[in-house]
Amino acid sequence: SSCGMATAPLLRRRLLLPTLTVALSRRLCAAALRVDTGVVSLPDPAKVRGEDAHIVTRGTDTRVWGGVFDGVGGWSRHGIDPSRYSRELARLVDVALLKECGTSGSPELLPALKVAHEKNVEIGTCTACLALVETDTGHVTTLNVGDSAVWLLRPAASTKAAGTFEVVHRSEVQQHAFNTPYQLGTQSGDMPADGQMERVEARPGDMLILGTDGLFDNMSEETILAKVQDGLHAQPAQEIAKSLAAQAQELSFDENHASPFQLEAARHGLNFKGGKIDDITVVVLKLFAEA
Repeated sequence: SSCGMATAPLLRRRLLLPTLTVALSRRLCAAALRVDTGVVSLPDPAKVRGEDAHIVTRGTDTRVWGGVFDGVGGWSRHGIDPSRYSRELARLVDVALLKECGTSGSPELLPALKVAHEKNVEIGTCTACLALVETDTGHVTTLNVGDSAVWLLRPAASTKAAGTFEVVHRSEVQQHAFNTPYQLGTQSGDMPADGQMERVEARPGDMLILGTDGLFDNMSEETILAKVQDGLHAQPAQEIAKSLAAQAQELSFDENHASPFQLEAARHGLNFKGGKIDDITVVVLKLFAEA
């Protein structure tokens, strides 16, 4: 992320995270699923390397997960590469989930993030957003710490036009103050258990979109749905991720774009215009009925 570690007013963000909430949706279906995955990460062009990290892994025949991790750019002012912490946390989460697959066969996001957080010896901080799909039961578990997000898109009711989607689940943004998100790591009091964890039922045709704030700061729900509904939903997950990331980056360069970040800044009495240039990482998990 391009944000700073302190509470500096607007352009430079980040530091910190409160409260575990668990929401269990009622069981709607248990259709076996297969998952098509895609991921694209576009670094801020002004940076030598991006600070985002991601994982997309098929742990077993019935467990698939994805995650995005947004490193806090303010550490670079102290001579520390902000990407080292986010990438190591991503690696350690993946290792922990794979280990759980080998022992219990049922990996869980919160224990894996706790282990990764404890083992990460790199200096830095980052947000974390994860989703785990159980293809045999249709259960999806999400865990979010900070201001990245995961959305579950679903084809709208048959009374609406074909190809219409709606957002049926979204993680909440966790911030201590505007542009100061919850984050894990060095000198942060935020912990994995402070994240928001939810469990929902997925259906064939659903699509999970995980993105760092570079996506959602530049593309509104209306813009994302319009993009998906304009034939994109029929494409492979990799093409969906690529198209969303490319449009978010294009909008981030537009000084006249009334971005979600601009509108949110205005609600806090701050003057920010246009898109918000940042690293942009998008993970797409596209769900189908098992053939």
